[in-house]
Amino acid sequence: MNVDIGDVFPDFILNDENGDEFDLKRDFTNSYMILYFYPKDETPGCTKQACYFKDFYQDFKTFDCEIIGLSSDNKNSHEKFKNNYNLPFKLLSDNNSRLRKELKLPKDFFGLSPGRITFLIDKNKEILFIYRSSLNMKSHINSVLKYLKKNN
Repeated sequence: MNVDIGDVFPDFILNDENGDEFDLKRDFTNSYMILYFYPKDETPGCTKQACYFKDFYQDFKTFDCEIIGLSSDNKNSHEKFKNNYNLPFKLLSDNNSRLRKELKLPKDFFGLSPGRITFLIDKNKEILFIYRSSLNMKSHINSVLKYLKKNN
């Protein structure tokens, strides 16, 4: 299944850094949600991206927008990563990249690395905005904030 702007993001259930289930259908209660897929906890680029999202977390909250990071890392890795950088948002474990594969998300670096891609969805789970950049981590945050400011 390829997803694009205007599509409804498919429901999923994944575990967070505490081992608790996150069910998109049940737990999405905000006006907006950012679902950002990243390659791996504790790597330089992924750490920068997570910390940029943390730095602008309150800006996103002004739009009633929650942030959720997703990677194939396990609960323990996510828990450590979240605690090391005081991340204020959930990190979900996409075991074996099941959701990533279902969505047919592209890989980066000649297919060697899971792609870095950010989705903005609304309360109806409609995909409003998609951003993809492997190397410019801050651009994910700037681009989605710019979209929210322009459209609210």
